[in-house]
Amino acid sequence: MTWVEKYLCKTYNKWKVQKIMDDVDHRIAAVALFSGLQQFPQGHGFKQWTGDDSRALMKVYLLAIEGHVPQDVIHTFHVLLDFCYLVCRNIITEDSLLQIEDTLSHFHHYCKIFRTMGVNKHIKAVKEPWRQSSHFNALDQILLTNQWLDKLSALRVDFVHRGMLTGTCLSAANALCKSHISYEISFN
Repeated sequence: MTWVEKYLCKTYNKWKVQKIMDDVDHRIAAVALFSGLQQFPQGHGFKQWTGDDSRALMKVYLLAIEGHVPQDVIHTFHVLLDFCYLVCRNIITEDSLLQIEDTLSHFHHYCKIFRTMGVNKHIKAVKEPWRQSSHFNALDQILLTNQWLDKLSALRVDFVHRGMLTGTCLSAANALCKSHISYEISFN
């Protein structure tokens, strides 16, 4: 569920995210009494959370987020749930192993949406700078590191635009020598 919230936060403003999450909670709370489905009258934000609650919520969560996220996100969750149910069986046969492999390949296909959306960019922006920090007052160090990385990135774009990053130092020196030699020859 955090994947969905991260996606929404990257896509919409805070007010729109809250409105969507309220709608998702409303949809979860409105699930009709049906055999095999647990009801969540308070939505997904209750205090005590068990594994059984999580599994029961996932049965209705896919329908609750429908229309708020791209279909590939829903497909990713669906195959992830299928995978979890398949590997948690008491007995795993050859057929179920084939199903697990097929489900896993579908998951890898659909989860690419999260990479294209930039949801995993927090690794570059948060985790890597945190690992490089002293872990004391890490937030200040992370922010400073990100500022430096942004400045380096902007500088690189500027250098590429000016043609300063094409070739090597040796090729630039060689070109300079050739132009200097041709200048001397034409001058004499």
